[in-house]
Amino acid sequence: MTKSLPQSLHRRLMAGVAGLAFCAAGAAAADGLNNAEAEPKYAVGVAANFVRDFSKPFDAWGRKYKSDEYRAWLDEVDASGTPRTTVTRIYYPTAKGQGVAKGRAATTVPSPLPAAVEGEQISVAGLFLGDQDFAEMAFSTYGPQPVVEGIYQAYENAPVAEGAFPLIVMVHGLGGSIHTWASAAEYLAAQGYIVVTVALTSESGASPVFHDPDSAWAKGKSLDEIIGAYQLRAANSYSTVFANFFKYLYQFEGPVSFENMPDPSDLTPTPEGALRSGQLMADLFNQRVEDVASVIAEMKFLNAPKTECEVGLVQAGSSEPLCGMFTGHVDVEHVGVMGHSLGSMTAQAAAAFLGDVDTAVGFNNGMPRLWEPYGGIPGNPEEGRPAGVQKPFLQVIGSDDFFVHNVFRGIHGNLYRAARGDPADNYPLADEQPWPTKDNPQPVARSAFNRATAEKMLVMFRDQGHGHATDDQEGAFTPGHPLHGMRLPSTPDAAPEPYQIMGWIKDGKNDVYLPHLMRNYYLTNWFDWTLKGDEQARAALVNHPFDQGVQHLLEEGVSN
Repeated sequence: MTKSLPQSLHRRLMAGVAGLAFCAAGAAAADGLNNAEAEPKYAVGVAANFVRDFSKPFDAWGRKYKSDEYRAWLDEVDASGTPRTTVTRIYYPTAKGQGVAKGRAATTVPSPLPAAVEGEQISVAGLFLGDQDFAEMAFSTYGPQPVVEGIYQAYENAPVAEGAFPLIVMVHGLGGSIHTWASAAEYLAAQGYIVVTVALTSESGASPVFHDPDSAWAKGKSLDEIIGAYQLRAANSYSTVFANFFKYLYQFEGPVSFENMPDPSDLTPTPEGALRSGQLMADLFNQRVEDVASVIAEMKFLNAPKTECEVGLVQAGSSEPLCGMFTGHVDVEHVGVMGHSLGSMTAQAAAAFLGDVDTAVGFNNGMPRLWEPYGGIPGNPEEGRPAGVQKPFLQVIGSDDFFVHNVFRGIHGNLYRAARGDPADNYPLADEQPWPTKDNPQPVARSAFNRATAEKMLVMFRDQGHGHATDDQEGAFTPGHPLHGMRLPSTPDAAPEPYQIMGWIKDGKNDVYLPHLMRNYYLTNWFDWTLKGDEQARAALVNHPFDQGVQHLLEEGVSN
């Protein structure tokens, strides 16, 4: 398939996929969902890999925006010669029954940790399986997911199946981890894709970056020193962004949270603060897109013959145990990037920046104009910026995404107004500014979608919040577990209301977690269409099987 799809296929579709009322009505609705779960074409292999970019410092964004203590520690890291390092797991098609089956969080790698844990198994996913204190201190965010029968397990370092497979890079959100998209990665790998999940140096919540056996900084360090580094990085992850929002927007420095907001009378917003806040995020997306580019370059390198791969890495000063394993198996001419929340915005920026990227998929967020990292200059938002995403673009949002609402309508909207500021400082585009409605619950995401210029599709999952489609959602692997969320308030003065619905249904024989079923359906068909040229998949995007749960909110120029 060519990189640019015919403009005649241009579509704008918003489909409201309802969360269903899962009692008697839910059972009836499930009858129509039996064809939503694609049969696996392959078993899934998984391999751990560290992507090292020697052309970049370890964390340039952190040096600019994180704490003084973190910057002092970066001096030591940079002096050691440790480059920018992205922790990845590669999921790929393999023949069934080959290799050692691993649970979702058990892919292991060699480690430079000292003799205190010598001989113990250490997980690249972020949990230390032989030193519980280390696990609790360094990686308390996410626990290991259970092995689920079927395709939701992977075979560590199994041989890659015959053929070349399109590449998909999956990016986590703010403070996320390598777990965020694990089950989606397994699902797509079983459909014939090579999928790379990442933990980014900038602000991932639990990135086991110093498990890298080639980490110059970690070699020779004591266990206490390594624990301290992980704790310091964790303390300077997602909290850095929120602290700087209040520092730049409101000249306020101190602990903040959604539950403990400052009194507006203590805040003093200025237009310059909004621009500085935007530049903070633009700089973060610059680094994130650089890291996506490094991952794509690494996969191209692994696609090369083994000798060429090994020689290049020796010259760079590192080793690569995967050289030869993926030779000829990565279809580097067909590349997609997808992500959740901040990762959704990263995917949009990657599609704008990187010529190698053919399509972008974003879940649960859209890029505000003021945050775009497209070379624009604060105060002159049009300088050097494209009109929007210029590649095929799928955007999926939740009808009740209270986290996004809190950030965009709370911190940058209501609170800004209450502190005597003009929210237009943060939202220079008119279609970013409206209060959310049932048909437009995320105006910022809708604006980002409106700016996209190629084939595009906007889908809304009803009765879903910010993380329901990811693996970070509580109960995503526990049949019968309900979904919890907050309804968006209908007006600025209204209070949000909590809700609870059943997240699991029966698809005839099996328990199915509906947010993942819908997620996998749209991902598979979107990538089959845009990366494999499957026109039947394009038709399936329009004629989805969620009949009793669909409300078409917007449909223009859609044809089968």
